[in-house]
Amino acid sequence: MSREGLERLRSLLAERIGAPREHGEDGGRVEPLRRQVHHAVTGIDAYLSAVEAGSLTVVGLHEQALDLWRSLERIAAAESGREATGPGGAVRVPAQSAPAA
Repeated sequence: MSREGLERLRSLLAERIGAPREHGEDGGRVEPLRRQVHHAVTGIDAYLSAVEAGSLTVVGLHEQALDLWRSLERIAAAESGREATGPGGAVRVPAQSAPAA
C-alpha cells in the first residue's frame, strides 16, 4: 500500500464507476458503490497517515487497511467485468507489506 497506489486505484475506480447518476439502469448501483469506495479510500488514507506519523496503532490498523485494499481490488475487478475490456481486464494494484514498526 502506498499513497501513489491508492491514488491510482481511486482514479481508476472513479473513472470506471463514472459520475453520479440518479436515473438509468445503473443509478441504484452507483451511489452505494461510490460510498463504499470513498469509505475504503478514507480508511486506507488514515492507515497511511498513521504509518507516516510513526503511530503505534499501525500494527492494529494494518489488517483493516489490507481488507479495505482488497475490497477496492474486488470492486475494480467487478467494474472491469462490466466494461468491454476483454480478457485480463481486471486491475490489481499490489498491496505492499506493513512497514516495520
